[in-house]
Amino acid sequence: MHRLSFVYSLCFKFLALATIGDLSARDHVLTIGGGYSPSGNQISLERNVIFFEKLRAEKLGGDIRHDLYFADGNSPLPDLQFEPEGGEVPRANLYMAGLFGSERGIANHYRNNELKNTRDLSSPDAVERWFEEEGSKLESGDRLILYVTSHGGRSGNKDNKFNTKIWMWNRRTLEASRLAGWIADLPEGVRVMTVMVQCYAGGFSHLIFDENDEKKDSVDRRVCGFFATVCDREAAGCTPDVNEANYDEFSSHFWAALRGKTRMDEQVGHCDYDGNGKISFEEAHAYAILTSRNIDIPVKTSGAFLRVHSRLHSEKEEEEGLLGLETPYSVILERAGKVDRAVLEGLSRRLNLKGENRGTQARDGVSALAKKIRKVEEEKKAHKKKFDSARGVLSRDLRNRWPDLENRYSPGAVRLLSKEKRQSQFVSAVEEHPRFEEWSKLRAERSKLSDRDLQLSKEYASWRRFLRAFENVAYAANLPVICGEDVVGTYMWILAAEQEGFSGN
Repeated sequence: MHRLSFVYSLCFKFLALATIGDLSARDHVLTIGGGYSPSGNQISLERNVIFFEKLRAEKLGGDIRHDLYFADGNSPLPDLQFEPEGGEVPRANLYMAGLFGSERGIANHYRNNELKNTRDLSSPDAVERWFEEEGSKLESGDRLILYVTSHGGRSGNKDNKFNTKIWMWNRRTLEASRLAGWIADLPEGVRVMTVMVQCYAGGFSHLIFDENDEKKDSVDRRVCGFFATVCDREAAGCTPDVNEANYDEFSSHFWAALRGKTRMDEQVGHCDYDGNGKISFEEAHAYAILTSRNIDIPVKTSGAFLRVHSRLHSEKEEEEGLLGLETPYSVILERAGKVDRAVLEGLSRRLNLKGENRGTQARDGVSALAKKIRKVEEEKKAHKKKFDSARGVLSRDLRNRWPDLENRYSPGAVRLLSKEKRQSQFVSAVEEHPRFEEWSKLRAERSKLSDRDLQLSKEYASWRRFLRAFENVAYAANLPVICGEDVVGTYMWILAAEQEGFSGN
């Protein structure tokens, strides 16, 4: 049998098996959420859990257990940061922060989280106990759904950039390699599906390998996952904004596709890309890619697997038959599945990509935007010198008038902001200073540079999304040419897991 014919027959076999489940098998839900401290525990993380709970109740049923670990759990102390709509900060406070400290988060307020039946995340050991006590009770055929809506950190291992981490309360961390070990110890036959939206979440896409290490064997378990962004990039999403209509983060769109309704209970547009009447995890991932306009570069396990085992054609490549960035777009579309095709076509429209050389167009577009981003970063550094100079003169002269400002926490400095008359005197002194207009102008310019940086980062992400989708199709087509049947078979199992969904979808 020709190798490609074998692959396609194997694919149909695995996808057929994916639709035949043990009727006694059940889903079990575990959520890890919240920040590392009150100042790092934004209200959007709490709202993510609440939105997911709606989906869980509607699609999985109220009898499905949901174990939730969030920040400091049920502690009555304020642990959640939020910024109320319409809240204004007095000019005196803004000036004091801008000249003697930082304006970041100055409008934030704090309260206790409103989640019910939460467990605290003060240590990774708490999650380990869940795997030992609850995970060990799972049975073959059961599926563990793991949702992480938290903060993330880069890998501390220079030899494995994918060993990124999840931040927990009190600034403890959970590394991907440690989670991989717990998953490996689950009872045989238990399937795992993960959705992670923390910064650097893509490191966890390597949970499909032993100890989260691509140099080791693939795990002997059905594991699939969907991640907000790649392993070396921050993610969108954490915000103290209370208005959920403004939320544009990965899981908002992913869960909305599976639910059929957004956070605001608006109907979701077409995302049944394969036309089978059901929404799969793969389709929800595609919907998030096509709908969001943020800095994320979403990743799924099948793509991570391909990038380890497959390769693209290059100009130095003598072996014929491999696809690469130079492959005509029509050939890539022909080889793409329906969901990947929808992503490629949708992003082509967004980026105004046309013609047969879209792979190289995307590569060049990514490179050009990376240069623009570096240029803005250089402009921000140069601008900071001017800003710091004006700020330094202003703050020096104000300290000369009010020596208590040498320490802005001193009783005298506090009284300056506590009395209305003193506030007015302080504001007048700032605004009448010869360098005030210059400082104000530089503040506005700094804000514009930050906005420009963010906009370029979003554009860069869109181009990277297209490039990644294009590459994934080429990698998949090349896999059976490069690898044996065992590797191809593992890839098909991953695809089958990604093409599952929730009951009712």
